[in-house]
Amino acid sequence: MAQEGMYKNPVVLNPVAHKSTKVARLKDFKFAQDMNSVLIAGQEFMEIAKYYPIVFVRDQNKKEILPLAILGLRQKGNLFVDSDGHWKEGTYLPGFFRRYPFTLADNVGQEDSFAVCVDTGFEGFDQDDGIALFDEDGKPTKELNSIIDFLRKFQTQYIATQEMINKLDELNLFKEFSADITMPAGEKLGFKGTMMVDEKAILQIEDQEVLGLFRRGFLAWIYSHLSSLSNFRALGQLEAKKGGTAEAA
Repeated sequence: MAQEGMYKNPVVLNPVAHKSTKVARLKDFKFAQDMNSVLIAGQEFMEIAKYYPIVFVRDQNKKEILPLAILGLRQKGNLFVDSDGHWKEGTYLPGFFRRYPFTLADNVGQEDSFAVCVDTGFEGFDQDDGIALFDEDGKPTKELNSIIDFLRKFQTQYIATQEMINKLDELNLFKEFSADITMPAGEKLGFKGTMMVDEKAILQIEDQEVLGLFRRGFLAWIYSHLSSLSNFRALGQLEAKKGGTAEAA
């Protein structure tokens, strides 16, 4: 599943090294054409659920469970980006993509501290007509400060999402499932190794635990996730219209 490769060469922004650097605004999403899933935050679940299935995957390397929006049914292929790199009109654009080519990275040795990075592999990096990152005094421009605010907001939301996921895992509320889609020609597509919240298990936990999930807004996120799973059928319909013979996920 697919976050790898989106950032080709992320480097920490530096007011000296990048004082005169400009970065063009995103014109298309060709960088996301091969991504069949994307990392999302709980605050996005309600909008995400209108268009994409939301699933959870246990990352064995990082020892955490990741919340993902599914964008395609094959190992490579985003059904929401066309050949020109345009995102499907009328659908929600996940925050993970909106922050590109910028991101945050952990400051080594400094807990809860993050460095702002930019992907120098982005084709719009260091363009004459782009956004200036620093002013003549080496201070962040208004545009860069706005970008940093968005990055921090997304990071804060994702941390809250991980708090929910950790609680659900603690309560044993996840179960494995596979989404199997049969295409008109008989080809079977789908995902393995994915998890969903077990609604029946929620009904078995203590009332105080349910109240805690409700008070923190987690129940709304859970039911957005559950309702989103019907979108696998919509993905099957999009795949049928697109056609192709790429390998299934």
